Amino acid sequence: MKKATLIIIVCCAAFAAAAQDTGKVAQLEWKVKMLEQRQAKFERQLQAGHTKKLAEKKIKEAHKHVAAERAKFKAEDIARAETLYHRANRQSKPEIRNRLLDSVVILYPQLNRAGCAQLYLAQRADSNDKREQLLKDCIDRFSECYYLDGAQVGPLAMLQLARLYNATNREPLGQELIKRLRKEHRKAIGHDGRRLLEDVE
Repeated sequence: MKKATLIIIVCCAAFAAAAQDTGKVAQLEWKVKMLEQRQAKFERQLQAGHTKKLAEKKIKEAHKHVAAERAKFKAEDIARAETLYHRANRQSKPEIRNRLLDSVVILYPQLNRAGCAQLYLAQRADSNDKREQLLKDCIDRFSECYYLDGAQVGPLAMLQLARLYNATNREPLGQELIKRLRKEHRKAIGHDGRRLLEDVE
């Protein structure tokens, strides 16, 4: 009987110690989880600040580019290109919208807005072959064109063409474009102000 009682006491002590250890482990796990959450929040805040500064820098570059264009080309040509582009943006019929965008590219190929129009056409192309052709043209002829939100036509076209290649089983071509994007436009941003390469890194 004494032996059985002694065994029970030892077992109870062991269970108590185990429970205490389990409690300590749970407490430590909770502390680690809280630290990880704080770290993640800090990193998000840091990234948001970095993203905002980069976006502000790119917006300044875009405005500088457009200001240089105003000094170089006729105001009436710029105004006509802008009018055609914005009419296309408001147009619900694809055939009319595309005709207006084509007019910008054909009549004013030297202007910034021509690159935006060509990328717009590429994004809404009715076949992969047409989209590929238009995206390549954006890269070759309109790479330096900007949207006023700081997004640049060339890098946007590169990323979209890389995605097209990946979606059509031409991954090596897509990877080459991503490498080029990293080399030439590492800090390029999208319309949301985030770095384009955030989605592929």
